[in-house]
Amino acid sequence: MRLRMPLVMVTAGLALAGCGSSGSNEATPLSATSVAVTTAASPTAHAAERIGADADGKDVSLEVGQGLIVTLEANPTTGYAWQVGELDQKVVKPNGSPDYEQDSNPDGKVGVGGKSVLNFVAAAPGSTTLSLSYMRAWEQGVEPAKRFTVNVTVR
Repeated sequence: MRLRMPLVMVTAGLALAGCGSSGSNEATPLSATSVAVTTAASPTAHAAERIGADADGKDVSLEVGQGLIVTLEANPTTGYAWQVGELDQKVVKPNGSPDYEQDSNPDGKVGVGGKSVLNFVAAAPGSTTLSLSYMRAWEQGVEPAKRFTVNVTVR
């Protein structure tokens, strides 16, 4: 009995620690390091498809529920940000807010660029075009500095 009681206390403590909360009721967006989770309901879940600038103009195939992570060069200190343009959100929808990963900056310079990481999830079978524009939100009637487009088919 003496050996079992400490084991029960440790197990209970670990169980309670796993139930902790960050104090926020907001959902945590899918980050660039997330992976698909396999559950009893989806034993064949697929890892998120990761694409970058080299996928511009290409086709991407996803399964329903599969994530799509788009990583593109960005520098928010310039006022520019990647914004979603064309997208049928019945087929593919944004999954959280974009993340930003700053490039390494050993010298501590100000204004160093990095990468914008945009997360999406395949919602239903179908096809859609995902168009992104790199622009300043306050500039109206100005062409984007960059564009990125992929054709997405969800099975």
